[in-house]
Amino acid sequence: MGIDHLPAEFIWYVKEWQAATGYESSAWRALAQTDVRRRIGRDNYVITDLEPPVVSFQPWFYGWDNDVVRHELAHLLLAWSRVEAHLIAALGSREAARPFIEALCNQALAFLQITQPMVDDAVKKHGVSAKAVRQIMRVSGARADRALHRLIQDDPDAQRAGFITSGNYIQHISNCNFPLPFWLFDRVPEPMLTFPAEANATAIRTPKRPQIIGVCWG
Repeated sequence: MGIDHLPAEFIWYVKEWQAATGYESSAWRALAQTDVRRRIGRDNYVITDLEPPVVSFQPWFYGWDNDVVRHELAHLLLAWSRVEAHLIAALGSREAARPFIEALCNQALAFLQITQPMVDDAVKKHGVSAKAVRQIMRVSGARADRALHRLIQDDPDAQRAGFITSGNYIQHISNCNFPLPFWLFDRVPEPMLTFPAEANATAIRTPKRPQIIGVCWG
């Protein structure tokens, strides 16, 4: 039983769930729409095999929109999507599947903070481009790397990639079926010169920072 298809399957499930729940951008309010018990505890965790499921948060994470709430909501969605069960079955145990489970939940953070209408509006105005990333940042409050990841991974079947520099070095990358001509931490003083015309590459500089956001697609 392969697992290569599971990340895309999870992304589609998250997007469908968000559409069904009205594209709520606050993870806390989105969680309130689910049939789960929320409580304050010593640790942050989800128990999905109870009826209803239980989500526990440390006091400083309870009651507002933050990445811990997004992460635990992602655990719920991963269980409900059956992707978690497929991972455990394919890898033989929950312990073996844990790194993949955590990676998928971390990947979902961008989707739970940045809703589909935010992405669609940015692409309608700017296309799949670096300017679209900047608009997503403005409307969502997300960091540059998260906004980039959300745009690049929006359609698991598309061919997109993006990067963010820090000075002359590649600080962040995101790939979806489209190779970049460099890798993370490579020294690339002029990254836009490395792309052929057919890569449709665009870039924008971050104000007051030695940072370039770049996007390409095929």
